[in-house]
Amino acid sequence: MSADADAAVDAVGEAQDGGPGPVVVGIDGVEESRAALTWAATEAARRGTWLHVVHAAPQPVYGDVWTGGYAPLVLEELEAVARRTVEAAAEVARQTSPVRVRTHVSHESPRKALLTAAAGAQLVVTGARRRGRGHSGLLGGFVLGSTSLFIASRTPCPAVVVREEPAAGARGVVVGWDGSAQAEAALRWAADRATATDGDLLVLTVWRAPADRATGFDPGAFEDARRAAGEDVDRRVQDVLDRLRREHPGLRVQGRGVEDTDPGDVLLAAAEDAELLVVGARGHGAFVSALLGSTSHDVLHRATCPVVVVPDAGRAAEHRGGDRSGARA
Repeated sequence: MSADADAAVDAVGEAQDGGPGPVVVGIDGVEESRAALTWAATEAARRGTWLHVVHAAPQPVYGDVWTGGYAPLVLEELEAVARRTVEAAAEVARQTSPVRVRTHVSHESPRKALLTAAAGAQLVVTGARRRGRGHSGLLGGFVLGSTSLFIASRTPCPAVVVREEPAAGARGVVVGWDGSAQAEAALRWAADRATATDGDLLVLTVWRAPADRATGFDPGAFEDARRAAGEDVDRRVQDVLDRLRREHPGLRVQGRGVEDTDPGDVLLAAAEDAELLVVGARGHGAFVSALLGSTSHDVLHRATCPVVVVPDAGRAAEHRGGDRSGARA
């Protein structure tokens, strides 16, 4: 077993033995992943834990091509390149924050490598790929890869997607809440995070006016139903704020209900100057968009600030041997 493989086994063992789990960051290259890498290093230092840098470099096999005399040399060079990549990444992390770093070169797919590393981890951090030169698009030059989406929908611990480093002065946490189990997990994580960092927390509930047969074409009936729905949302949000203030004395928290047909637009607008945007993930479904939920899927593609996707307690517990205490911040 290689030194990297030993480190990966030790990482899982340490977490399972009760030690603090690491912050895991998946990288492609150092420059491509710099934002995610530096964010993860800073977060690991803040938590007082170590950083686990994972780089997936599957060995290529094309029929009999690698059976020739040059195959070992080529594979050795690929391995050397991968190791230089993680060593350079580790150096960037140490220059960013005083953090312990372990590295691992995996020969599995990026998805499998990161899911394996996520066992016992506190967070899994991924980035976004830079688009080709001259293509700015709607994402500020970055496009979210399938691996980041997959990890956000599957990992047993919170997943963080860092497209670019947070803007100077970014502060506070924004969380989307709709009363579901997934939103409750996200709310707990966001409140814990804001408390730990002495940051402000904004809780947003996006709702739309009811449209059903009861109101028919009667404008008055529709307005009455709309007003009642808005008042109900306001009461529910106030109940949540009261609960958070009881559970987190001193937490600076505000909340509001916003009537809109596009929750993603509302969350993204509120998070423009935020340090983090937190959303919940659905636990089951056949496709990534179903696993994440349409709003989470939307903000992951469009947010410029880091986005945290928090799994519900059920999915997290499946990977923790039945402990249903909720996600850790």
